[in-house]
Amino acid sequence: MNNEDFLAKVIAKYKRLDELMPFFRIAIKDSKTRILYATQKYKFTRGEDSSQIGEYGLPPTVYKYNQNQSINEELEVQQTRTVKHSINMNYFEGTIQPYMTSKYPLINPDTDEVLGVVVVLHKVLYSNIQHQLLRALEIYEEPQFVDFNQYNLTKREKELIFLFLNGLSSKEIAMVLSKLENKPVSKNTIDNIFSNQLRVKFDTFSREALYNKLLQLGFDRLVSKDLLFNVKIPLQHIEAY
Repeated sequence: MNNEDFLAKVIAKYKRLDELMPFFRIAIKDSKTRILYATQKYKFTRGEDSSQIGEYGLPPTVYKYNQNQSINEELEVQQTRTVKHSINMNYFEGTIQPYMTSKYPLINPDTDEVLGVVVVLHKVLYSNIQHQLLRALEIYEEPQFVDFNQYNLTKREKELIFLFLNGLSSKEIAMVLSKLENKPVSKNTIDNIFSNQLRVKFDTFSREALYNKLLQLGFDRLVSKDLLFNVKIPLQHIEAY
């Protein structure tokens, strides 16, 4: 089967799948990463204008999205013939939130030529498997409805809570923020925010107590939308041993 017929067949199959089960966010792109076909769910997620044939299917630059980052990743998928998975933070279904992308090389088996890339978008349904495990084993109860706004958290406090609940020390948090903001952030600054702001706001007397309180309230389900904006986090395969 020649390349043109192969692409037509692939697109027809995905169109049929979308008619039967319109639940998948999938785009088929050509070798220059431009859309050849997108499912209805993909168009809803990315927006109609971004999902038309010939477009790149990426969040608009008005959201300060670094489109070159994704375009280069899709070109690399084709060049290396490897699958890439990553977590991203940007425009997804009308708001800024984390989501996952899986990108597969589109290869015609008859000609062994790479014709493009298949992009699949997924929602991120949990932030930390450790916390989900603790709840599954009923070590921590499922949090009830909490009005997070009552704590009047600053941008910096939200960033610290997210990194803290994901296991980073004050030193590591300072290093991450310094890198992301391209300016020095000291460990002492982070320690002071924990001691003089967060522990006071959550009425706790140690960092361990603060950790437990934040988990009980369900803060591990929240991500600071400013922290990882435009950061792409590669995901690796996990093997049992």
